[in-house]
Amino acid sequence: MSQAKDKAKELVSTYYKLLNYEFGDLVYSLRDKQPQQCALICVDMMLQELPKRFDSEERYWEKVKQEIEKL
Repeated sequence: MSQAKDKAKELVSTYYKLLNYEFGDLVYSLRDKQPQQCALICVDMMLQELPKRFDSEERYWEKVKQEIEKL
């Protein structure tokens, strides 16, 4: 498994746990997309903040974003 795929799963899982803890049973009706959307927002923010000189970091986070979208 690639590092990007591992990171994507980690981010989505982290948001799933947070939403499940914070909102209880509500997350079950949202679980398919809500944690994924939160993870995508996080990655988009990372991409916006990266200076363009860190091209390899940007490529990594783009791969993470693609993996999140596949989940």
